[in-house]
Amino acid sequence: MTSHKLQKLFTSLLFILFCSTLAFAENISDSVYNYSLDVPEGFELAEISDDQMSYHFTHPNYPVQFILKVYDRAVTGNTGSTADEVLRTALKKLSASMEIDTFAWNKNPICAISDFSMTLDQQYSGWAICAPLEKQGAFVVVLAYTTADARQSCNPFIMSILNSLCTDENFYCYPGIIATYAFPYEGYREISLNIQNNLITTEIDKSDIDAAQFVLEMEYNVLLLYSKHNLWKEAWQRYYRMVYRDSYGRLIPVSAAVIEKLYPLCEKANPSNPSLTYAQTILSWVQTFDYKRDNQSASTTDFTNLPAVLCGKGNDCDSRSMLVCVLLRAAGFESFMLISREYSHAMTTFENPAPGQKYEVEGTGREFLMGETTAKVTWGTIAQEHADRSKWIPVFLP
Repeated sequence: MTSHKLQKLFTSLLFILFCSTLAFAENISDSVYNYSLDVPEGFELAEISDDQMSYHFTHPNYPVQFILKVYDRAVTGNTGSTADEVLRTALKKLSASMEIDTFAWNKNPICAISDFSMTLDQQYSGWAICAPLEKQGAFVVVLAYTTADARQSCNPFIMSILNSLCTDENFYCYPGIIATYAFPYEGYREISLNIQNNLITTEIDKSDIDAAQFVLEMEYNVLLLYSKHNLWKEAWQRYYRMVYRDSYGRLIPVSAAVIEKLYPLCEKANPSNPSLTYAQTILSWVQTFDYKRDNQSASTTDFTNLPAVLCGKGNDCDSRSMLVCVLLRAAGFESFMLISREYSHAMTTFENPAPGQKYEVEGTGREFLMGETTAKVTWGTIAQEHADRSKWIPVFLP
């Protein structure tokens, strides 16, 4: 990756985005080609091609647009055999100037990315990506762009769109395509965890702390768009959802090591309900962390990314709650986060029949034990001043 491109990615995170009232946009997915995009709220479908292989989305309140196009040689003929060739074809049709780079993402050995500019009714510039799809010979191309004069301030928004792409549901909770390009894997570094006097040696990638922070800052810049609008709740949920997707994949070796070490001990200690003992072990562990939230400016998130938490570089109620969710869900147990603007707090949940204070998921009848991560209490023990369920917002995790 060229150094000036990486500098653009870092510099773009320094800018705060503003806009007026937005409209909600649901997750974009295609069951035929098995791709999806979890885009920020507000985008509307402006145009669709006759063959239904190309889609143009615009935003009514913000100068960002994106084009999503599927290239399938079986349908459209030969448009290239590699991602960079397909992306070049797409950009050439728009008479765009471009710089194209290739890289590996998940199981795909060759994906492509481009910093491009083009002239339509006015000058535009942005980022474009291309990745192979599960269907042989098919590719998805996403071009996200804005007016040339708004490019710098819109970069986080543009990159968030692209980074939400998923082309294989088995890799849904893995680092996104933009984060992977900006921070290629560098090799593992060993870390040690002491969980209830059980020493666990595991590993994270050498790039994980910086890469996870990159994703945090990118998504936080998008979140700031909605702080004073009626969609702040949906935007907040997406923020944690996108951070979780990135974090879960980075912590796969950690989760595997923790489960391998602890779960057999929990089965011995509590054969009738080992999952509760495992969940309590994890909850009790994060409750011992020294609580620390960095003093940040209003334009910088104070959420501590999970690889940094594991390396002792700080933590907060948000990161503790998400870490518990990662370690429970990796073990196959249902869990999600609860966040509250009124309480300025976050908690975790765990589905288990054990008694205690619970959060009922509306319309399902399912009840989840509530977990406080900042006081040394058991699952289902919640302070009275945090007990109003109407003030908690569920963040359901993928």
